[in-house]
Amino acid sequence: MNDDAPDMLLRVLLAEDDAVSQHFFATALAALGCAVDACGRGDEALQLARTRPYDLLLLDVRLPGLGGADLLQALRADAQAASRDSVALATSAAPDFAQQRTLLGAGFAGIVPKPVTLDALEALVQAQRLRLGEALLDDTAALRALGRSRDRVSALRGLLAAELTELAGDFEYRLRHDPASLVEPLHRLQAACGFCGVPALAAAAAALERDLQQHHVGTTPTATRFGALLAATRGALGGTGSVAVSVP
Repeated sequence: MNDDAPDMLLRVLLAEDDAVSQHFFATALAALGCAVDACGRGDEALQLARTRPYDLLLLDVRLPGLGGADLLQALRADAQAASRDSVALATSAAPDFAQQRTLLGAGFAGIVPKPVTLDALEALVQAQRLRLGEALLDDTAALRALGRSRDRVSALRGLLAAELTELAGDFEYRLRHDPASLVEPLHRLQAACGFCGVPALAAAAAALERDLQQHHVGTTPTATRFGALLAATRGALGGTGSVAVSVP
């Protein structure tokens, strides 16, 4: 990592043991304005994450030395780790439903199937920049919608975080095999996001709902953006949905 990199650069830790995949991710991320540290072993990645602050962790599920899920568990358990709370995404070739559930349960904000397209990677980077800029959560709007009660906002964001985790668990599978089944949950999600002050995900859900109703299915840019924002919003909520603003 270049410690002199401008603050606008997204700092990414890439743990990938396949040379071709590592080269693709590292080159593409650099072209998207990221400062990338790449390594091929899980134990090496854990050491880097403990000593350096990263904005995003891209961790292959199967790494020599330490697998992605075990790596993330060890990192989250280390109170002194510089990247303890960084958003982590798992990368895996054709993850099945059960594996997706397991990885989300292990604390990953989302799963990036390999091979990944440049459009999908760009959407992930853009979503992460939104999260870091705090544009994913609008605390003022949430407080206004819920009678200026921080407790209500916190409680509802906690419920939303659980709902997003459930949706993330089978989103890719349903998108590929039963896209029509996503229309109703996407419609409901927009209302939940409205109450909780989550405008970016609400807009992405509305756009994807329109695409699905018009039979535009598959890995479209709209679906890619929604998937990236779904992962980033889960990271922003941090599983707690707490409100970090004061009420005027």
